[in-house]
Amino acid sequence: MAWNSGRFDRWGTLGASASAVVLCAAAALSGCSKSESPSPASTAASDTAASAAPVAAASGKPKIGFSVSTLNNAFFVGLKLGVEKGAKDQGFDLVQTNANGDAQQQVNDANNLLSQGITALVLNPIDSKAIIPAVQKANSMGIPVFTLDRGSDGGKVTSFVASDNVALGATGAKWIADKLKERYGSPKGNVVDLIGLVGTTAATDREKGFSDEIAKYPDIKVVARQEGAFDQEKSLNAMTNILQKFPQIDAVFGANDDNTVGAEKAIDNAGRYKPLGDKEHIMVIGADGTAQALSAIRAGKQDATISQNPIEMAAKALSFIADNNAKKPVPANYAWPTLLIDKSNIDSDETKKYGLWSLQVSQ
Repeated sequence: MAWNSGRFDRWGTLGASASAVVLCAAAALSGCSKSESPSPASTAASDTAASAAPVAAASGKPKIGFSVSTLNNAFFVGLKLGVEKGAKDQGFDLVQTNANGDAQQQVNDANNLLSQGITALVLNPIDSKAIIPAVQKANSMGIPVFTLDRGSDGGKVTSFVASDNVALGATGAKWIADKLKERYGSPKGNVVDLIGLVGTTAATDREKGFSDEIAKYPDIKVVARQEGAFDQEKSLNAMTNILQKFPQIDAVFGANDDNTVGAEKAIDNAGRYKPLGDKEHIMVIGADGTAQALSAIRAGKQDATISQNPIEMAAKALSFIADNNAKKPVPANYAWPTLLIDKSNIDSDETKKYGLWSLQVSQ
């Protein structure tokens, strides 16, 4: 499922550089009834999933199953905290699994959750195609499916909650064009595009937004497009090779902040780092608003990040489950607002109100 920007239920915009709203991140992130469900060793265990209609947990509370793609990234730790917060707020029992980046394991985990009498399934898919069988199985059992941050390319999803990733990519491209115009008097220069994890809707949509927007500037040349895979080490290696090939690079767009942190390490290692304001400074913009990115912005290593708020985004998805249980309408697609953060506004009231989610996350 790719974003269709025209279909979103949107929050209002705030400021010229990003679509943002004033939102204070709630502090209570624990205390809901939750458990970690063991991952099945094979599909055989999950094939025994019952096909009966979902029933409430023994406690009498609705029982929610949540499968997160990985916890090796602070953003997804934030999603987990948000799901736990939302479950507590809505009075749900919660059973969770972590697929550790394995798409087939995630399908097995989802099937295992479906066998435990859950009343709704929340998925943060590793791969938008690989997850389809799990979505379809939930459909056949009459269990509503909600997706977080990443979508599914098949089956029926009741509600998909994420940032508008097409718009996010376009924001990154527009920021680069504006900065190159400041540098050269017109938008021109050499740009590197470090793509996210291929197979995820987030990577696909951010790439579409970035590519479509940067194409509006004929004098900006994208000299390299490589998969950073939302991974620091892979992005470090990719950027190292790119730096060796291209002596002139003006800017880097990273599909997330792990991509940009990897790129920044490569720039340092190659002796190509120049401070902000230097005409040879390689401008770097990423996405998510991780703690590492915020530290890099303060240090002048990274220029900007387009921040999300996974904690509040995930809690919102859980509120849609409560609405669905109450037979209230829920949006098929819900776009969480983003905020472009740079050195000029990192300590602003606007940013504080939006919420620096990464300060609440520890790995």
